[in-house]
Amino acid sequence: MTFPKSVRIIAQFFIIMGNLLPGIIWGATSPSSHPVAATKTPTKPSIPLTSLTGQNLYDHYPWSVLYYYGWTVSNPLIDVLTLHDLQRWPETIQSFELAYTLSEQNPVRRFFNPIVGVIQLAGNFTVRDGKNEPTIYEFDPYMIFRWANFPWNKYLNTSFALAEGVSYVTSVPAVEKKDNDNTKRFLNYLIVELTFAAAEFPRLQLVARIHHRSGAFGLYHAGNTGSNDLGLGLRYLFD
Repeated sequence: MTFPKSVRIIAQFFIIMGNLLPGIIWGATSPSSHPVAATKTPTKPSIPLTSLTGQNLYDHYPWSVLYYYGWTVSNPLIDVLTLHDLQRWPETIQSFELAYTLSEQNPVRRFFNPIVGVIQLAGNFTVRDGKNEPTIYEFDPYMIFRWANFPWNKYLNTSFALAEGVSYVTSVPAVEKKDNDNTKRFLNYLIVELTFAAAEFPRLQLVARIHHRSGAFGLYHAGNTGSNDLGLGLRYLFD
């Protein structure tokens, strides 16, 4: 098939301009004149792990997973916080947590800044195994308030966190009904946590945590004395 001469001239013009324009444009705007550069997808800048400390670590790796193993104690929360004369209760817990760090532009995080540097949304699934009681399943959604900017972070990455939320169990644990009849499955949930990580591997953290359920001084209209678990876990950060 033969095209008219005018069509062939126009086609040749566009072919020539198509070859010349990318070189003109990229030569004027970038050290590289290769047109492929225009299609590159922006990537997160490469940052040495040892320079990711404090708040920057959680912003760079906003997602995390945690496995936690705890031992139930019969003491009130104040004794657990001070590690005073702790008494073991025949129950252990295992928790699996997924958490997400809110961005710096998030209105909730901006509201709490600069009092709290990092705000996270999280939830865990917990299995309670106690003596002479059925296996209990616990569900806890909560918000984590984390302080992470410490001066010694270049040697040992550290954070301190408090979390507040709600907790539901499939059956009331024996430790919560030992002194009360008016017990409820749905209660307040509180976490107190410390994390530690080597400067060379900041994404892998050792976690020391207090896992607490209670009626929050009557807020939930429950007579539960509450339950406290003290234990250790491992957390991994990712993006």
